[in-house]
Amino acid sequence: MPSLKDLLGKIDIVDIISSYIELKRVGNSYTARCPFHPDDTPSFYVSPSKGIFKCFGCGVGGDAIKFVSLYENIDYWEAVEKLAKRYGISIKLRRKEKDSKLLVALQKVAEFYHEQLKESKQAIDYLQSRGINSKSIGKFTLGFAGNTEKLIKLLSEEGLLEVYEKSGNITKIEEGVYRDLFKNRLVIPVRDIKGDVIAFGGRSLDGSQPKYINSPESEIFKKRSNLFGLYESKEYIKEGEEVIVVEGYFDLISLWQEGIRNCTAPLGTALTEDHAFMLSKLAKRVILLYDGDKAGRKAVRSSVPHLLKAGMQVRVVYLPEGEDPDSFVKKDPQALKSLIKTSQEVEVYLLQRVKEGDKEAFEDLLYFCGFIPDGVKRYELLKELSKATSLPITSLQERMVKVEKKE
Repeated sequence: MPSLKDLLGKIDIVDIISSYIELKRVGNSYTARCPFHPDDTPSFYVSPSKGIFKCFGCGVGGDAIKFVSLYENIDYWEAVEKLAKRYGISIKLRRKEKDSKLLVALQKVAEFYHEQLKESKQAIDYLQSRGINSKSIGKFTLGFAGNTEKLIKLLSEEGLLEVYEKSGNITKIEEGVYRDLFKNRLVIPVRDIKGDVIAFGGRSLDGSQPKYINSPESEIFKKRSNLFGLYESKEYIKEGEEVIVVEGYFDLISLWQEGIRNCTAPLGTALTEDHAFMLSKLAKRVILLYDGDKAGRKAVRSSVPHLLKAGMQVRVVYLPEGEDPDSFVKKDPQALKSLIKTSQEVEVYLLQRVKEGDKEAFEDLLYFCGFIPDGVKRYELLKELSKATSLPITSLQERMVKVEKKE
């Protein structure tokens, strides 16, 4: 059986990395703009003779496997498997047994909840009231947490009870008695980018609070670095080089039903720097489609900097007050598609608002300027802002730096 060393011996690091980014030959090495940080001047180098890459800007470096792992946001051993397959090498890897068993347990529980949904009139009625069809129920493996005793019996018989308990989704009350975190809730499985179930979201059906709950964080589930629907949507995102970010589970599912498939959603948290980095590897352009309320506008302001820093073109669709993507797409899907299609870059939109005398737009635009990695683009935007406000560029630059430091 070939070893990891055998695989590394066959890998052409230039061939691998150039399939992701454009490399330029410089002497015996290759150079490029680093894909892992905003890089105005090429600081990323590849050495074919040593079989390694190194960025002298952000310090990241390693072999071809490490590059694939970082670029595709997968772990090192998944990258090994991917490259082994590409080179036609059969290689056996030892996985962390506890992680593997937990993933098996989570998949079993997702299937159990999905079957339980058929027995819950309340959950089925709720989904029908939300306009969720059977195809979407199957696509996202929606379920219902009903009979806890049957779930515990299933896990016990499969030898998975102890490992699943460590996920925090169930709590032992006394010997043989457990509390299911999602009891009597509609359950939405959360998958990682590979398609493995790593957590659950639960929606109350009886008005109890909180309305939504998520699995506790664990070794395999971190809210800051996982997005709902990304597994289902990633090929559509790659194809169009564009991703739509919404706020909630049902926003995404409702858009999916109307044929808008290149969308994803954070998991009960604001969009993070990790999320932005992940998305920048799949798409060049992001459209923020948040709720049409004060909280939605606040979420836009917190999301844009991360996305700009990741080098993405950022557009925003501002929905009418009181609307969210779920409600709006049901009322007028064509109108929403039109808004998405005609959405402007956030800088262009805000600059127009500044010209109309909007002071809040001025503050937002100046704030966002500090996160644009392209120095030329940033300066050109400041020139336009200076022209619109009659403020000297130097004054704007001073204020921009102060704003940037707050982040």
